[in-house]
Amino acid sequence: MALTEPSFRLSRRAWWWVEGIVPVVGVVTIAAVCAAVAVVGGPWRFAVAGLVVVLGIVAGLLLTAGFGAERIHARVAAARSGWARSCAGATMQPDGPADQRDIALALPRGWRVVGARGRVRFDVDGVPVRAETWVLRAAGGSRRAPARREVVRADAITGDARLSLPIGAAVDPLLVTPAGKADAAEPVWAPAVRVRVAGHRDMLATLSIGDGRVILFALDDPRHDTMMQRAALVRDVAGLIG
Repeated sequence: MALTEPSFRLSRRAWWWVEGIVPVVGVVTIAAVCAAVAVVGGPWRFAVAGLVVVLGIVAGLLLTAGFGAERIHARVAAARSGWARSCAGATMQPDGPADQRDIALALPRGWRVVGARGRVRFDVDGVPVRAETWVLRAAGGSRRAPARREVVRADAITGDARLSLPIGAAVDPLLVTPAGKADAAEPVWAPAVRVRVAGHRDMLATLSIGDGRVILFALDDPRHDTMMQRAALVRDVAGLIG
């Protein structure tokens, strides 16, 4: 069931826009200050430059309030909660820590999960699936900006096997190398999984399989329809594994 109410509309690149607010405003403000100093002469130029800085800060605060991370989190939660109320078997779960076994399998090196938000559980043809947004921060004292990634997972009978498959061209460092190490020898179900993944259209993502679960770790797109497409993929992969 797709949501069509205007209050539930989300952008395909919602988290990209969130991550870009501060750097874009910063660059524009610096350029405006340089232009003001070059154009305005005399003692007024520093006053004008200070005014431009203040306006840049105000613009950043307004954009963050209207389109920032907390606003998007609220919209994602509202969309998923509204859908869950109308879908038998679907339930919203409280925000909280991500599953440590999920983290060990799917999280790329150099990052840590500070929370899982917008968490919803539902069935896809009898297969329990969970979708959530991971809030990430760089580990080891790095100053990289916080990031958010969409995660959809289902249980599977993987045994001791581990496999990681990229979806799309892996240009995002958060989708290149999950910390969970894949096996050197691929399991017997790997070719069938590769065929299924090849038919999945998505933004950049990584499919990680192992430790009794299938996890899709995606760059962006928290929309409901995309969540359901990803849920169908992890359901199919879980079925192919056994």
